[in-house]
Amino acid sequence: MLKIRRVVTGHDAAGAAVVSIDEISRNVISKRPGQQGCVIWTSETVPAEVSGDDDPALRELNTSLAEGSVFRIVQYDPGVSPRRHRTQSLDYAVVLSGEIFMELDGIEVHLQAGDALV
Repeated sequence: MLKIRRVVTGHDAAGAAVVSIDEISRNVISKRPGQQGCVIWTSETVPAEVSGDDDPALRELNTSLAEGSVFRIVQYDPGVSPRRHRTQSLDYAVVLSGEIFMELDGIEVHLQAGDALV
């Protein structure tokens, strides 16, 4: 199972910087064999609202938030079936290890560890 440590900072009542959350992410899900993911943080707007005690990583959502952002970590096992999708959001991906082939309309891009995608 995917184990991602999530450390979230915030501020206490006096304005001092504090660690608000330090945990192994609890919201790991799999929507198909060979794939697991967890949401680290979300925001519904840009700029993001960062006050309050709610944990936006636990918000129910689909692939994206059209007016906001989703920070998600996904693990794909070798041979996992591809998934095509389109979002109305600005998305970022970093390949931490291994490699993946991204298929677009008519082209294929090979991404390897250390590559970033926007």
